Amino acid sequence: MEIKYLSDAKGNLTGVFIEIEEWRRLQKQYNISEETPADSSTRLQQELAEALKKAKLGE
Repeated sequence: MEIKYLSDAKGNLTGVFIEIEEWRRLQKQYNISEETPADSSTRLQQELAEALKKAKLGE
């Protein structure tokens, strides 16, 4: 998996970028969708579901 780190003008890490193919693999592996409930059993599922929503807004 190739991960690219994003940073601001001061060099502080602000995020990560993964390729869409890897994102789709993670969605399948962890059963992540936009409809993942807020009380989901894992924090990872919640955070990835939120990232998916944000990514869809940017399309």
